[in-house]
Formats: sequence, C-alpha cells, structure tokens
Amino acid sequence: MLKKSEAFLSAAITGLFLFFPMSLGLASSLMLAIVLLWLVTGNLKARWLRIKANPVAWAALLLYAIVLLGIFYSPASWNDIGLHLTKYLKLPFAVILMSAIATDKLQKRCLNAFVMAMGFVLISTWLNIWWDLPWSKTHNQGWNVTHHVFGDYITQNIMMAFLVLVALVRTIRSPNTWHKIAWAAVALLASISITHLSEGRVGYVLLWVVLAVFVFSALKGRAMWLAAVSGAVIMVVVLASSGLMRDRFELAFTEMQRADAEKMTSVGNRIYLYKITPQLIAEAPLLGHGTGSYHSEICRFVNIPQGCHGWISWHPHNQFLFFAADHGALGFAAYLFLLISMAWMARQTADPEIRVLLIGLAALLAVNSLTNASLWSARESHFFTYMMALLSCRALYHRKPVPAVQATA
Repeated sequence: MLKKSEAFLSAAITGLFLFFPMSLGLASSLMLAIVLLWLVTGNLKARWLRIKANPVAWAALLLYAIVLLGIFYSPASWNDIGLHLTKYLKLPFAVILMSAIATDKLQKRCLNAFVMAMGFVLISTWLNIWWDLPWSKTHNQGWNVTHHVFGDYITQNIMMAFLVLVALVRTIRSPNTWHKIAWAAVALLASISITHLSEGRVGYVLLWVVLAVFVFSALKGRAMWLAAVSGAVIMVVVLASSGLMRDRFELAFTEMQRADAEKMTSVGNRIYLYKITPQLIAEAPLLGHGTGSYHSEICRFVNIPQGCHGWISWHPHNQFLFFAADHGALGFAAYLFLLISMAWMARQTADPEIRVLLIGLAALLAVNSLTNASLWSARESHFFTYMMALLSCRALYHRKPVPAVQATA
C-alpha cells in the first residue's frame, strides 16, 4: 500500500510539471493531491533532512512566515489578507515538493515533463501563424503579430525563455550530433517565438537575460567571448528584422516620454506606481503596513483624475516593492535571501547543467520582479515556485562533495 502511495505521489508530481503551463485549474487539483499523498506516505524524517539541508526551503518558509506575521498588524480586510495567504501558499507547497522530489529519476522526469509541455506550447505557437487552433488564447494568424497559447504572453515568454536556456545547455552537453542539432533548433524556434511572435517587451529582456546567463555560466575562455560578441550582433539583426519588437520598443519609449501626462498606459502606469509606492513604504519602513495592506493603503497616495482604479491597487508591478510595502525591510530582505539562496545552491552543485539552469531561474525571477509581481501573479508564481523547488532539489542531490579536511574537522 505504501509503495502504491509513493508511486501515486511521483505520478502526481510529474503531472504537475506536465500540466501547469497549460492549466492552472488542473495544477491546483494536483497540488491538493500531492499534499494528501505526501501526508499518507509519511517518511517524515528523511523529508525533514532534505528540507534542513536546503537553504532555498528555509528562505521560502521564512518569506511565508513573514506573510503570516503581517496578519497581526494589517489594516486590510480579511478578503485581502486571505488572498495573500492563498497566493503565497505556493511557497510552503514548494518546500513540500523539495522534500518529495527525492530521486534523480523523478527529478529528470519532472524537468522533461515541463520541457514536453513547453514543446507543445512552442509547436502550437508556430502552427497558430497559419491555423486557428481551438486551444490557443490568440486567434490572429500571420507573421509579426502576437501569438500566445495559454494564459498571457508575459508568462508564456518567461517559460519560453527558460526553455531556450534548457535547450542551449543540452545542445552543448548532448554527446549525439543529431541531438545537438535538435536542441539547437528548439532554442532557435523558441527564441523567435519570443522576438517575432509576441508583443511582450519583458519577454525580449528575459531572452537576453538567459542568453547572457548561458554565455557567462556555461561557456569559458575564447568560446565565451566569441558567443558574447556573436550574440550582440544577432540581437541587432533580430531587432532590425522584427517589426513587432521595434514597434513595442518605440511604443515603450513614447509612453515613457508621456508618463507624467498619460499614467494609464502600460509604461506610464508602472512609472507612476514606482513613484508613489516608495511613499507608502516610507511610512512603515521596517515591518511594512501588513499583509494585504497595499491594496487599500496605496489609494491614499493616488492623485490622478481616474482615482485608485484596479490597475493601481492590484499590485505595484514590482515584487520587491510589493513585499516592501506590505512587509517592510524584513520582507524585502527575505525575498533577497530567497534569490541569493538559489544562486548559492547553484554554486554548490557539481552538475554544470543544474548550475546554469538554477542561476538562470534566479536571474529570470529577479529581473521579472522589477516589472511584475512574480510570486503574486498566478501563472508566473506557479512556474517560479515549482521550478525553484525542482532545481534546488537537483542541486542538493548533485552537490559537490565536502573536502576531506572539512569532513574530518
């Protein structure tokens, strides 16, 4: 019976990584199933040892503990407080995953399941140029127009950028020539899907981020510098060839110039939030205003004719500012600790692929958090918390051996 429960747990975890890029409802159901199976299967001592050895797990628990602490001094409604408890519940769930994804076989299976899911998204994105696929979110055919399949283009581009990184790492690590060619093709097609088939400006930036991580983390010496120069040239060519990308950057520049007068645009709204949110933070810099308080407290600083509309009060389009507003320097520091712990775990692993992927994930999370609420927005938070759990598990499983001098000290 216990072996069957363990098998069901492994299957549920694999299914989570296979389906969350496509269905949040199914992902939520699998989360519940995983928690129940995790309780049934027991083996708590071994799982506790895996949590204890993983600093990413401690950082995630610390961050959620701060969210819980914020309940006691928050002026927010219970609806807003409950929303935050639910949104950030994926942090302790990630710790459960870290304790459950114990074997190298299951870890590989989960990563491959995610790659398969994103492969389906990638194929669908390209097919959507010519055919109106019934499961696609967008129904506009043609080249140089935005195509995204599930959710929104921001989240698809985040996950697609990570797929590019996985494909590039496997290109240089695959021993088989045909495998190298296949992975290089995946990296190219996924990159073009971001640059030419999406209007997401954040996606363009995140693609540059993962390419930089790959060049400076996976390559060395002459190959690294050759790739860096070649990459810069390719990016110039891509910018010249993608009318959609040029139009989006030109629009961003125009919105930035008119930000003081037009605060309802995408860039103008973000700039306005980045100006007024620090004023809210300054009132309670140490502990913040409490869990869920941003939604109502930010309205005291809004001075535009449209008033405190939903785009302003939902979140500040910046995860760092969001934590600082609700939880002050304590929450801000805990979030930095989470990012740093991911980078530290990457440096502790003996597997080059895991090191590059975990550094890339931490970089994606940090950069995306500058313009989006990465752990708040539903689909983004699923991606970052699940992959954080998986890659930190793999880093722990393949950590470097302790030197003999330290082991006997």
